[in-house]
Amino acid sequence: MMAEKRYKKLGEVLLSQGLITEEQLLIALRECRRNGLSLGSTLVQMRFISNDDLTAVLGEQIHLQQRKRIGEILVEQGFITPDQLEKGLAEQKTSKQLLGKCLVKLGFISEPKLIDVLSAQLDIQHVVLQQFNFSASLVKCIPEDMARRYKVIPLFERNGVLTVAMVDPTNLRVIDHLKFKTGKEIDPVLATEKSIMTAIEKNYASASEEMSQLLSNVASQGELEVVKAQDDSEATSLTDEEGAQVVKLVNLIVTQAISSGASDIHIEPLESYTRLRYRIDGDLVEQAPIPLAMRAQITSRLKIMAGMDIAEKRKPQDGRFRIRAQGREIDLRVSIFPVMTRLRGVNEKIVMRILDPQSMNISIDMLGFLPKTKEMFEEVIEKPDGILLVTGPTGSGKSSTLYAALKRINDVSINIITMEDPVEFNLDGVAQGQINPLAGFTFAAGMRSILRQDPDVVMIGEMRDAETCQMAIQAALTGHLVFSTLHTNDSPSAYTRLLDMGIEPFLITSSVIGILAQRLVRKLCKCKEQYDPDPMLLQKLGLRPGLKFYRNKGCKICNNTGFKGRMGLYEFLVPDEEINNMVIKRLPSEQIKHYALRRGNYDSLRRDGLKKVLDGSTTIEQVLSSTQDD
Repeated sequence: MMAEKRYKKLGEVLLSQGLITEEQLLIALRECRRNGLSLGSTLVQMRFISNDDLTAVLGEQIHLQQRKRIGEILVEQGFITPDQLEKGLAEQKTSKQLLGKCLVKLGFISEPKLIDVLSAQLDIQHVVLQQFNFSASLVKCIPEDMARRYKVIPLFERNGVLTVAMVDPTNLRVIDHLKFKTGKEIDPVLATEKSIMTAIEKNYASASEEMSQLLSNVASQGELEVVKAQDDSEATSLTDEEGAQVVKLVNLIVTQAISSGASDIHIEPLESYTRLRYRIDGDLVEQAPIPLAMRAQITSRLKIMAGMDIAEKRKPQDGRFRIRAQGREIDLRVSIFPVMTRLRGVNEKIVMRILDPQSMNISIDMLGFLPKTKEMFEEVIEKPDGILLVTGPTGSGKSSTLYAALKRINDVSINIITMEDPVEFNLDGVAQGQINPLAGFTFAAGMRSILRQDPDVVMIGEMRDAETCQMAIQAALTGHLVFSTLHTNDSPSAYTRLLDMGIEPFLITSSVIGILAQRLVRKLCKCKEQYDPDPMLLQKLGLRPGLKFYRNKGCKICNNTGFKGRMGLYEFLVPDEEINNMVIKRLPSEQIKHYALRRGNYDSLRRDGLKKVLDGSTTIEQVLSSTQDD
């Protein structure tokens, strides 16, 4: 019975593609019952279809007579070894993913071969979509957002039954949703996720109906008002209907990003469509694609708004504009970078950084410091002179920490001056300088001028070279408080970095009063759930047995991600006499770190993270992926 059902589905797929006729199918089905071979083999044997055509549509099918566990099937068929199965099961226990995905991830089996085995196990036909001919009218019966969300695409319809390619044909909830939406019976077939998503891009993108539907959503958003500087000249206005659509689409892209709490907007040219992604809480999240026909006009529109050269498409450009949205002014920093595509030559990739003043209403209390670390940090930033260094990789929140520190000490009685590249947020009462190398305004040149401005506090965006470091140290030694950043992995490594730049050890020990290393991790939403971690993991981390961890669950508030916002992990090193002696002797940073850990009042990034895992602020996976083992 199962074999007949599979044969019937195989015949329908081949009929829908015009590879065989109804008469040939009936003849082949009769022959199948006689010879006991599969329908595909019979069709090839009878020369109704070539083996190449069969493989192009169905892939290499493996037919099994009974259902078994997928691991057993793969071992029996010789696709993996028992040892590889054990490793796959161990990976599944750790990652909580399906066994098949774990085996593909470990490189033990290819995804197409796994799909073949699964299709045989489930008695559901596997279809190769790369050369499949889709019906444009049939594709529209499932909306694009639903197709993308569930990773499905309709193939053909016979006798009121809609055959749909799915990543997981066993998901009855998705099948019920599709049945309700289309009003038809659903018959699932199996296909790889990559092939389904490629088919969706090819068959849904650049349709004018979807464009109209997308633009109709703009009405509720309202128009974006570009706030021009006083010396700006009038920009070219778009008056035709297509130009008006572009304006609306740009408005929609920006307002949706702001509403989603995104920090960046990525508009990327691909071969068949233009991809739109928002960076939310540090991760890129894909949005509905931009039709290919609109890409060039959107790029021109953004260039006009950012004051760039529209005609120049061969070299990178940077610009900036300000908009008024949701009752407040928001700055957008625009970067355009030419990229090469195989079919369409050079196209421009656009990244817009959203600089929302409201998002900078952040205080030291909101950064995520543990009480003891916060107390030490506040004590250091209140000192009259010295250098405070904040270290970490790009995107670890160093600027936000320095802005929060400046806001805490900002007062009418002190003069604060900054040098930044670029100035991301404006602080009232603080003189902020924008680095401009083309005009001769470098960090080193700016440092000479700043010291003539009678400052009390100086903030340098980054100490990039020996000259800037020397001048910052001289400023600290002459009674100024200096804040700056460095790119190092941890706090003690900042000493090694300064020594490598040629700074004398006695100057470093005389001026550095604190080094803060930090990373950003995602915060758990209130919907988090408690669980018992693996005892082996607790032992590896040096934690006592029986402790509880928390993990992400997902709800409407966090868009079913389980995370809401980000927080910092911190290690704050305040030097004492022993550490200064180690620096003068040029001892390795590892020795400094080991001493600081033994001394107390110092938590490494890993320790700080583990404390936040135990209090339910974040997950162990976030901490382990962001910190190094001590």
